[in-house]
Amino acid sequence: MTRLRLLLLGSLLALGIGGGFAPWVYRPPVALQLTPPGLAEYVKFLPEMRFGLLPIQRLYFLLPLVVAAYGLSLLAVNRQMQLPPAGHRLLRLLVLPAALNLLSPIWAPSRLLNAEFRLQTFVAAGAIGLALLAWLFRALPLRYLAWGVAILAVGAAGLALQQFYLANEAIAATYAGPVKLGWGGWLTGAGAVGLVAAAAWLWLKPPADRVD
Repeated sequence: MTRLRLLLLGSLLALGIGGGFAPWVYRPPVALQLTPPGLAEYVKFLPEMRFGLLPIQRLYFLLPLVVAAYGLSLLAVNRQMQLPPAGHRLLRLLVLPAALNLLSPIWAPSRLLNAEFRLQTFVAAGAIGLALLAWLFRALPLRYLAWGVAILAVGAAGLALQQFYLANEAIAATYAGPVKLGWGGWLTGAGAVGLVAAAAWLWLKPPADRVD
């Protein structure tokens, strides 16, 4: 169970770090290091995006971070994970920086609640609310919860990567040089794959060894 728990939580943290805090776009100038939340803002200013030539859904860049923020609370408190109180409190506390990273870069009330950023604000508030109330869901069967999080993680990572490659040519043209996927994108993908592996491992455990 210890190795399975480490794989589940480690993969979910990798998804969150890669999907929210690590660069997906990196060029030697410090000015061009964009995380997924940065990309969600940056693509709005691409000429191709402004003239409707690129079918980019900028909020898709935030999906891996959303899955990580919500999944972390549910997995941390799950009674079958058998984490000590200090452990699940620390993990739920990590939801706060993840949720704040989902918000508009300008934290003015009028901006947070305008039409462009309202959804991000509500999703961030929901993540914090779930972190506080996650204990209500501690009895969820772990193998079903793990598969649910894994499927959402794969979908979220896939959509975010799709948007990256849609925008890649326009970003490269702006900076007069090729732009490759940074280590944050690879970490996001690895986190999603790790969650699928953990969910499959949990599902295939012999009945006598299952924690649920």
